[in-house]
Amino acid sequence: MANFIEEVDEEVRRDRAERLWKRWSPVIIGIVILLLAGVAGHQVWKGWQADKAAAAGARFSAALGLAQAGKPAEAATAFADLARADAGGYAALARFQQAANLVEAKDAAGAIAVYDAIAGDAGTNPRFRDLARYLAVFHGLDQLTAEQTRQRLSAIGTDSPWSANARELAAVAELKAGNTEAARRQLTALADDPLLPTGLRGRATELLAALGGPVQ
Repeated sequence: MANFIEEVDEEVRRDRAERLWKRWSPVIIGIVILLLAGVAGHQVWKGWQADKAAAAGARFSAALGLAQAGKPAEAATAFADLARADAGGYAALARFQQAANLVEAKDAAGAIAVYDAIAGDAGTNPRFRDLARYLAVFHGLDQLTAEQTRQRLSAIGTDSPWSANARELAAVAELKAGNTEAARRQLTALADDPLLPTGLRGRATELLAALGGPVQ
């Protein structure tokens, strides 16, 4: 009797398991398929990203080769194409390289336009945007008006790593524009600022001496 009851229980459990499997097997199989498809898709995406990064790296190296070969205009075009291709981490660096090669090619106006585009890109790291503003003025002192230089440099925040250099460049720009007293005031503030690097303060002091000394 005990064996008979055990066989009946086993048959009941088997029958119940079969009914449950028939009922839920499509769902279980569907979940497994989705999981496998997700894993496969992720691997494909990772492979595509790796291929894309490798291709961008090759294009970046080729553009650098043009620059090193003394072809800055061609290099600038190559870097511009790379930046437009949405090359991820290479895009921002390619734009800076584009501008640098335009400077090398004696196209300061073109370089300023690229730097201004970087500075105006809300998707770019704020530190890179400040660097672009600084470089636009640094390479554009002969092209930009005093107001244009002030506009760019004033946008560089006091917490920016380029803040001190921007203040020094602002003084130089005022001096170049013929605003000697404004330049002296800015240089005096730089020379008296104990938080600034010694080298920068020294340059400000030397330039002040050539302009007649600090503002009292």
